[in-house]
Amino acid sequence: MSIEMDIPVQAADSGRDIDYDELPNYIGYLLRRAQANVFREFERSLGDIGLTPGAFGLLMLIRANPGITQMELANAFGIDKSTLTPVLNRLEQSALVRREQLAHDRRYNALFFEDAQEAFFDRARTRVRDFEQSVADRLSDDEQRELVRLIGKIQADA
Repeated sequence: MSIEMDIPVQAADSGRDIDYDELPNYIGYLLRRAQANVFREFERSLGDIGLTPGAFGLLMLIRANPGITQMELANAFGIDKSTLTPVLNRLEQSALVRREQLAHDRRYNALFFEDAQEAFFDRARTRVRDFEQSVADRLSDDEQRELVRLIGKIQADA
């Protein structure tokens, strides 16, 4: 199947024409590019709160699941533990989360959201919701539902 996509054909820094070959026909490439663009916009819009999209998502999961282990969190978020650890270190250094060794198995840490940071979290969540709405506003309601359905279908089969 061939998909015709309207993507930039020049590198922004040099003005050189770029031949994308058949990359615009690859769904994985298009998803990665869309994700990179949204993350870049997120960081531009919300960089002052000190959270990346991934860190905010992890913080939300920890807050919603008190005592979740690092392994459970990594599995729920679809990342490996080596990717998770540096982000958790930053969240812990920012006093947003704390780790506690499990009493029954000291090899594992349980993660907890720091309740003292509730006001910060509420402000961050409000700003993330506003950002998400600005992304969603590019699509009609039907397009949003269809996009979520299709991404869910790809994700379920992975």
